[in-house]
Amino acid sequence: MSKIIKTAALKQSYKSRLVSVPLKGILKQTDDGFVYLDISNNVINGFFTLIDEEEISKPPYDLGKYNGLGAHISVMSQDEFDEPTDITEVGKEFQFKLDKMHSTEPDGWDGVERVWFLVVKSPELEKLRKKYKLPKTYQGKGHDFHITVAIKKKKKRKVASLTDLFKAFGF
Repeated sequence: MSKIIKTAALKQSYKSRLVSVPLKGILKQTDDGFVYLDISNNVINGFFTLIDEEEISKPPYDLGKYNGLGAHISVMSQDEFDEPTDITEVGKEFQFKLDKMHSTEPDGWDGVERVWFLVVKSPELEKLRKKYKLPKTYQGKGHDFHITVAIKKKKKRKVASLTDLFKAFGF
């Protein structure tokens, strides 16, 4: 279940950091058609420090074919189109505004127990998706535009050996 993060420190710092973080990015596309807004890593760096939780880390940006992507906002993917589509706006600048910070237990992200993200509002990105006849939200899954700020990995369970189990039960 998603919850809005509401702490005094977050509210106080949130407003002051919005002034110093550039709220724009450059539209980029990977070789396989994933379109994203490349943004400053400072967005993640600034908000990461405000999360009062142990054993969190910044999002991994070494995810296979998207190695080194960095802070970004997912905009569209080739999977959303019936045929290959040339996105002519690649290289252009788009603006966005930060809305609220949420945390949730992610579905389909193996090994991750919790994720923190900033919801982003961008009429420009919505208009771009509409131009290409796509739903308002990314991949039609109801995902708001967002920036992943932190994750908490699931703890790996230690598997006991048979010898350890026998010892534990007094055998």
